[in-house]
Amino acid sequence: MKLLNIPFIPQDSHAHEKLILNPLTIEPWKKDENLSCAAAFSISHFDQGIRLQFVVTEPFLKVRKRKVNGEVHKDNCVEFFIAFGDDGNYYNFEFNCLGSVKAAYGKSRPHRRFVPPDLLVMVADQISISMDNAAAGKGIRWDISVVLPVSVFYYSNKQALAGEGCAVNFAKCGDSLPQPHFLSWVGLYTDQPDFHQPESFGKAIFEMSPG
Repeated sequence: MKLLNIPFIPQDSHAHEKLILNPLTIEPWKKDENLSCAAAFSISHFDQGIRLQFVVTEPFLKVRKRKVNGEVHKDNCVEFFIAFGDDGNYYNFEFNCLGSVKAAYGKSRPHRRFVPPDLLVMVADQISISMDNAAAGKGIRWDISVVLPVSVFYYSNKQALAGEGCAVNFAKCGDSLPQPHFLSWVGLYTDQPDFHQPESFGKAIFEMSPG
């Protein structure tokens, strides 16, 4: 099982920009071994939230600005899954490359509750995108940096995360792209594409604040 230490970096520090990126190298439902695209992530936390960064290079761009909790998985999309405790519930956060966001909570794909849109609007406002169509391999590169305040863990009553253990996964998808793809940080084991497999998530711990 994969293990991840989530470093504590103060909110006003830029040290998170120098974190090593973790590549998504597993494409469970692809027949050959060549990855459909390149994707990697970094993660850190501070007193009141989580920082995520995804860096993607892929051959196609097909995206639209969507309403909060819309179908962003159909676009050039990245995803973050996190579970607190062992009750089977987990959150999934999805972001397309225009900053549209979707988030929900529950025990399985069919039985989920959306995170309230008024909380997710604060997340979307903190997204920055840069694109470079001259990236290596003549692909399209896009980067997305996200800050998730602890308030988005609406169903868990979180005040801070330091010292807490959790289970996580990170993913890249594009269901409606010319060549759909599904990349994951951890191995997943179903016949059809499905990231909603909390039993396969990796383990992570939020580093304590040095203060």
